[in-house]
Order: sequence, then C-alpha cells, then structure tokens
Amino acid sequence: MSEAARACPLCLQRGAEVLHRQPFVLPDGHPLGRGYDVVCCDACGFVYADTRVTQAEYDAYYTRLSKYEDPRTGTGGGQQPWDDARLATTAETLSAFVSDRDAKLVDVGCANGGLLRQLSRLGFRRLVGVDPSPRCAATAGAVPGATGHAGSLFALPPEACDADAVVLSHVLEHVQELRRGLAAARRLLRPDGIVYVEVPDATRYADCLAAPYQDFNTEHVNHFGPVSLSGLLAREGFEVLAVRRKTIEAAPNVPYPAVYAAGRARANGAATAPFTRDTELRPTVLEYARRSAELMRALDEGLATIGGPILVWGVGQLTFKLLAMTRLSDVPIRAFLDSNPAYHGMTLRGAPILPPEAVSGFTEPVLIGTLLHGDAIEGRLRELGADNAVLWLRGR
Repeated sequence: MSEAARACPLCLQRGAEVLHRQPFVLPDGHPLGRGYDVVCCDACGFVYADTRVTQAEYDAYYTRLSKYEDPRTGTGGGQQPWDDARLATTAETLSAFVSDRDAKLVDVGCANGGLLRQLSRLGFRRLVGVDPSPRCAATAGAVPGATGHAGSLFALPPEACDADAVVLSHVLEHVQELRRGLAAARRLLRPDGIVYVEVPDATRYADCLAAPYQDFNTEHVNHFGPVSLSGLLAREGFEVLAVRRKTIEAAPNVPYPAVYAAGRARANGAATAPFTRDTELRPTVLEYARRSAELMRALDEGLATIGGPILVWGVGQLTFKLLAMTRLSDVPIRAFLDSNPAYHGMTLRGAPILPPEAVSGFTEPVLIGTLLHGDAIEGRLRELGADNAVLWLRGR
C-alpha cells in the first residue's frame, strides 16, 4: 500500500494499492496528464485514476477539445443507429421513475442531445441540456421542447435549477471531484427529485474487452461497480431506488458494460445508508489489466511488419497508448488524421494533426488507429477518393 496523490473520490482517504500504471503520449499542448496509476482505495475498495489533473483542467479540456461534437465519431447524439438505440432504452428507463410529462428534466453532459431527443419523443416537454461544449449545447437546444446551455456540474446555468430529475449519463466516470459534483446535482433538484446516474461497469470490463486498457484513458478517472455507485448516491443524501447492470454498444456490435442507479433526493442531504466496502472491483479490474496486457502484446507483435513512413488515422485513446507502449513509437509517422477539428493544427510526436481531407496530399499507407471504428474510417477514406494502402491493427 502507498499514499495516493489524489484522495479517494468516494471516502477521501489516501491509502491505496497500485493495480496498473498507464502511460500516454499526447498531442503537444494537451491539457491532461501523460499517465497515472490506477489504484484501489484501501479503505472502501473504490478503483480510480491517481491523477494530478485538476477539475478545472478537465472542465477546460471538455470545453476546448470535446470529441462529442463530431456526430460521426462522438457518442451521445444518437446519429448512429446503435447509439440511438442505447439512448432510447435510457429514456424508457428514466420514464419509469419520472412519469409526469410536464416534469422538468435536466441532462448534464448532454453531448449533442440524443437523450433529450428520445425523451421528447416520449412526450416530455420541459427539457434542459447542459454541456461544456458550446457547440454541443447549441445542437441539443434544437431538440423540440429543449433548451441547451454551455456549462458543467461545477458551472451550472440557472436554467437548470428546480428540476424534477437530473440525468448524469456517462458523466461521473469523467469527474475528478465526485462528491462535490453529485452534491451540485442534488442542489438542482426539487424536494424528492430524482437523479439518474449511468456509468461504465468496471466489474465487467474484462468480459467486454474490445481494445487494450480501453477504460484506462485520459477521460475516465473513476471506475464503478454496482456497490460503489449505490454507495455514492446514499452517501450524498439519496434514497437508492434501483441499481441495475446493463450492456450497451460502444460501436456496431461491440458490447460495453454499464450500470445505472436511480435515487430520490432527501431534503436534509444526510446519508441514507451506511457505506459498504466494494469487494468486487479489485479482482475484476486486475483481470481486465491482465487481459489488456495480452492484447497489447499481440498488437505490438502485429506492428513489427510496419516500417514506415506511414499516416495514422485516429488521434484517440488507443493511439495515445500505442505510442507509449508499443513499437509504434519507433515508426516514422508523416502525419495524423482526425475528424475532430479541435486537434487540427496541433502536433503529436512531432507530426502534424490534419483533417481527413488532407490525405489527398500523401501517398503513404494509412494505419487505422482504432479497433472499434475501422470499417467506418476505411469507408471515409474511400469517400475522399484516396487510394492509399490501409494497414489494420491485428490483435487476435
């Protein structure tokens, strides 16, 4: 055991065991850290990233470099059928806890408003979307019955107050100051208001492994199981109404584990149940790390045939890890291609990050830097009229 730099976001203790050390190679000027330890709290069993990045730095990142603005690659907008189906299911689940169609529902971290659109289809007429990205907030505001506002859990607009329900769908895994964030959500609620929280289920990461260390990334700094999620709500003054596991899609036909909890706010904000130690997280996260290491070794072996120079399509989490953990670090890379305009003009490992259309100026092979969206990227490459050879990551 050692003392973590970041206190446990659930119990605020610092004694922790290091389960994994995760490095990244990030674009120059990127506001987030270049690596951290994944640790398990000795006191309560919660697993989290021992990062020194502050909440203010995370808020700035989501404002300036949001990947969720791009409807082709970002989730939360429902532009892809698999993402839309996920959001439709979430809307149906939420409607079981909030039946009044005149209830005021606030979706914090709404991305491009896909959940708001599904709630609108169910007849809800008072919808508020909040997102750090002004562009996402504006898109969400176009949903019938909805208004969109730029903000975050720590900078909430006044329009979000007096809510009957607050939704935090795939938000809390991103939040450095968990308890302060959930307390802020509770203050938005009317007496007996409902909070709906959905997060990745870390106890099943290994069962749905699609890319190595997929959830040990620059954005996900908290790793929940059902016990720790319900414990967080109870500690922050919510009566826990339901805790359920579910499986969603992270990409077409790629299953992803999630867990949700619904809670009813109590006026005095006092804890509604004693905190229970989470004993599931440590062994399941260790197994996930072990299987990820096997897959990363296989990807590294597959990269042995690539001599370069090449282009890399995808400035995402897997690319950040491959540059830090495999022989891709030694391959000459002429440029990186990515559809997120926030990255354009930046450099990564000394190479420029360019929009996809820039591929026309190169003849080098293109390495697709993802295991989840390769078919879509190759299709986009051909739409652009590029005849560059395509290189695929091979893991198994």
